Amino acid sequence: MPSSSALITSIRRPSEDTAAADAIPILVDDEYHLFHLTTPPSTIHHPERLRSSWSHLRSNCLSQWSRNDKFALTPGKSAEAPDADGIWTGSAIIGPDGNMHIIYTGYNLSQNGKQVIIHATSQDRVGTHFTKSAEPINIVSDAANRATFEEIDFRDPYVLYNEDEKCYWMLVGTRLAKGPHWTRGCLALLTSKDLKEWSLEPEPFYAPNDMMCPECPELFSLPNGKWYLVYSRFSAPNAGTVYRVSDSPKGPFRTPRDGSGGRLDGRRWYAAKSCQKANDASKRIFFGWIADQAADGKWCWGGDMALPREVTAGEDGGLVIRPVKNVISDVFSALPSFCLPKIELKAIGKTATQLLDKIKCERPYMITFHLQTTSAASFGLMFDVDYDLKGCYLRFVPTFEGRYTISLALAPAPLDDFWSDQYQLYLPRGVDGSEIVRHENVKVVEAVTVLRSGDTVEVFVGGRSLSYRLLGSAEAARNMDGGICDIGLFVEDGVVEFSDFKVTEGMDY
Repeated sequence: MPSSSALITSIRRPSEDTAAADAIPILVDDEYHLFHLTTPPSTIHHPERLRSSWSHLRSNCLSQWSRNDKFALTPGKSAEAPDADGIWTGSAIIGPDGNMHIIYTGYNLSQNGKQVIIHATSQDRVGTHFTKSAEPINIVSDAANRATFEEIDFRDPYVLYNEDEKCYWMLVGTRLAKGPHWTRGCLALLTSKDLKEWSLEPEPFYAPNDMMCPECPELFSLPNGKWYLVYSRFSAPNAGTVYRVSDSPKGPFRTPRDGSGGRLDGRRWYAAKSCQKANDASKRIFFGWIADQAADGKWCWGGDMALPREVTAGEDGGLVIRPVKNVISDVFSALPSFCLPKIELKAIGKTATQLLDKIKCERPYMITFHLQTTSAASFGLMFDVDYDLKGCYLRFVPTFEGRYTISLALAPAPLDDFWSDQYQLYLPRGVDGSEIVRHENVKVVEAVTVLRSGDTVEVFVGGRSLSYRLLGSAEAARNMDGGICDIGLFVEDGVVEFSDFKVTEGMDY
């Protein structure tokens, strides 16, 4: 049960002026403990925003959370402390003494931003209070092993117990000391018998030669016998949280041929990590955050923690991601504010739209619907569209045998310079591009689910998810006589039928 110092709270963020970031979940005696990084109040950019502390939440059901009123870990008070400028990502584990241990990244700007690994211990299994080590972990291996990797990047440790080898493994996100600058990102492996002394392997554990630096790694197995390596990348093809699959914890870890290249979502659902689901070893519960965007247009580190997501292995060994059923039923428990048993859109040789202008939800809401017959070239939903149909589009493009390419994109897309100059129409050129997330050849059997809270949107379809923060909606509403429409539908050259189309309001979460 929560301690007397814990308050029932939102999972999304600690307060309006602080943001949630990298998640560190652990299941202890069927209770979920979610640690996550928390930004200092009213901070926007590096380095101030990354002087983070660790928040601690607990839940028995995943829909109602208690948050400790004190941080589990805070930056060192002296300028010389190895974590003076941030308690960064790590992992929580039950140690050989039966108590909870945290292994985390310390950041110090005065050391040129050097990152080190630090050990903190608790006197109980539930992490009531942690004591930090004064120094980084003791790495007893040959110094030449450390020279394999760059000096600065050495972060986000993930610790697990390897039953076969009877020792602890630690994966660390780092970079090779040599090689093409943009593709040196790799994972290092350290081993220990007692969490006190660590030996660094001389060769990288995983080096795919395609990214700047992996972040927030984790490694787990499922009952199908497969091992899954999950990590996030900010600079690589298909940035975001991805996974790789192997028959062995030592690899080789292969890219799944699942139509998404192992992407669980897009780059805006980031640093996602998981723990086992209570009473079900076949499922993992994932937590990730959706980034804030500042008033100056720059994307920020940290934002809103999304609702928990359930991940299982499909028949082909690929990971399948869905919302957690009991969380959805608990959060969105009100009667549907809008329900249509059938919606049919038809447009031959053109595109047609239908704005659902009767829907105006002030609270978080959930959209669910099934896809029925379709002969359209494409179709889908529109979010926050104005009179000119500028907004965010969830687009379905039929491919073959009942499968679809599914994307989340902004419209209209920015123009080439010549056309922008001619029409004096300068549209934002965001780092995401106009297409935010894309999944290929998705089979849609179950209901499509869309979760909306404030300006964040999360879409679950065919075992994939697409997340984004819709920007500028409030400003558009102030500047337009007619405001904006929360939800619309569109169809291109054909007929599409939606069934059981429901919009259900929920409570803040």
